[in-house]
Amino acid sequence: MIIRVPDTLNVNNSENYHTSIRLWPDGLSFSGYIPSEKESFFSETVALDRDTPLVQSLKEVFFNNECLSYVYHSLHVIAVSEKYTLVPDSVFSERNRDLLFSFCFQAGKNRRVLFQPLKPFGAVLLYDIDNEAYEFMIRSLINPRFIHFMSPMLLSWRKQSVASYPKRIYIVMQNAILNIACLEHGEVLFMNSFLYESENDIVYFIMYVCKQLSLNQLEDYMSFCGDKAICQRIMPVIGNYMMHVDFMPYRIDTYRVALDREMHADVVTLVECGL
Repeated sequence: MIIRVPDTLNVNNSENYHTSIRLWPDGLSFSGYIPSEKESFFSETVALDRDTPLVQSLKEVFFNNECLSYVYHSLHVIAVSEKYTLVPDSVFSERNRDLLFSFCFQAGKNRRVLFQPLKPFGAVLLYDIDNEAYEFMIRSLINPRFIHFMSPMLLSWRKQSVASYPKRIYIVMQNAILNIACLEHGEVLFMNSFLYESENDIVYFIMYVCKQLSLNQLEDYMSFCGDKAICQRIMPVIGNYMMHVDFMPYRIDTYRVALDREMHADVVTLVECGL
């Protein structure tokens, strides 16, 4: 589980780097760049064994990679969790976050509820994470900031939808989870995730949400991102019902990452748009 990083990244210049650790059930990626150096971006991924406790896998990764102990200009930990919800600022309190989360999801064993303020929406994003993994990273990383993987994209989509008349619905296919968000004039109308067993399930969930939101088949826009192979199979089916359907390839242009290299949409958005 060795993470390859540039030779230029070392303990003496690490504070110049903006970095992120993306964590999902069977993988971890480490990315970083120096804003003033256009060819400085890197991103490396290591596989994790789902049958091994997550915290045990993390200990092995951290033990074998000194770069995870450096001090960075910024360090985001991007948590991939299918359980998340937006709560208005007016009803949120840190003390009641577990209770608010329980209105939507049953509390999982050894899970911790985290929260992330999203000021442009006047809301807080609640999500869960493995508690032992969280405690380990808090102890092992220097000044980490935990965020949910949907949050950078939500903020980016808001900018797109503010100046757009029709509704915009976004489909994110990642880690065998279907994520759907719909925005109109910068406001979130709908946001949820769905576990699926077949591609027919994906079509059903998307069309059900479209019906719920009374989408205009001729005017509203639907954009797919994430697992390209699945998206390319689903899009023609959805295209029979929606006129405007496209795929959004997330690439990092600012830091000269190869154009043929697909990246996780949340990592790209965090780099390109900030948070």
